[in-house]
Amino acid sequence: MHKAPERLHVRLAADAASVPAVRRFVVDGLTAWGEVDLVEAAELVASELSSNAALHAAAEFMHVTLERLVRPGSVRVSVEDDGPVPVAAVRPRVRLDDDPDWPDLGATGRGLVIVAMVAGRWGVDETAGGKRVWADLVDHDDGHEPVEPEGVAGTDTDTDAVPSTLPPGWALVRLLDCPVELSLHQDSHLDELVRELQLLSLDDGNDDSAALAEEIHGLLVSPTHARLTGRRAAERARAEGRDSVDIEMAMPREFGGLVVRLQEAVTRADVLCEDGRLLTLASPPELRTLRAWMTHEVLAQTTHEAAPVPWPAWPQTSTHHEGSSAGSQPG
Repeated sequence: MHKAPERLHVRLAADAASVPAVRRFVVDGLTAWGEVDLVEAAELVASELSSNAALHAAAEFMHVTLERLVRPGSVRVSVEDDGPVPVAAVRPRVRLDDDPDWPDLGATGRGLVIVAMVAGRWGVDETAGGKRVWADLVDHDDGHEPVEPEGVAGTDTDTDAVPSTLPPGWALVRLLDCPVELSLHQDSHLDELVRELQLLSLDDGNDDSAALAEEIHGLLVSPTHARLTGRRAAERARAEGRDSVDIEMAMPREFGGLVVRLQEAVTRADVLCEDGRLLTLASPPELRTLRAWMTHEVLAQTTHEAAPVPWPAWPQTSTHHEGSSAGSQPG
């Protein structure tokens, strides 16, 4: 097993669907460091901070960092977002000694109270693009009273320029020169397909569609954070008037197999479309080609640590077979 660096960092879409990936990221990082006694507290803090960034910051992306501190058995969890909500909003909504009525306390305030109770210290920093909320956790602490956040500090660090540093067992998949409009089209097509399959699954006479809908839904759950990160990158590129974009998606390596199975399931759904059993149109050739390339890249980079093949070079590669499930092993 590779030794994990002392500082781990990942960029994810600021969406509630990314929160499970944040928890997995933190757990895998601490496990690699041998800090298993901090897992429960760090997982809780990371979940609260990333949920706030996803749900209340009006952000596009969030950056999650896990780093070891000088004191043995201590780590810092931080979540930075690029949203417009000011740092002044990052405060518990009641004083910590007021014994709040939890059912009546808003989700953000309640989450920050939990962070303050678990962390030895916590604080919020202004950043060039938004804010960063952090919490320090110490193993075998002798006990501390819940603390108010540290004072706000400013920083000009461009987190978007910081490369992802991942725990062992994770991979950073890079889709180079990904065509923006075609990428967003295939994502929208997949959404339409899933919606129709789910509607048909309510009909007792559509057992095949029900089974396929359940299969595709199940395969989409775990990699959702990666798909959303890719979609947000493509949407940002479109807003900037670009035709192509380099997309980076962090994910556990076992997701490569899930993406291959998803591609195979979507290919079977296309057959239902071609047979007229679904209203959704079958994927046109260019979408099938793009999905084959994406699936190949995820599998190759997660399983074989292969170098990325840019989209413009894909038709010339020996592994490309148009309309295939892209489940073949990369050479």
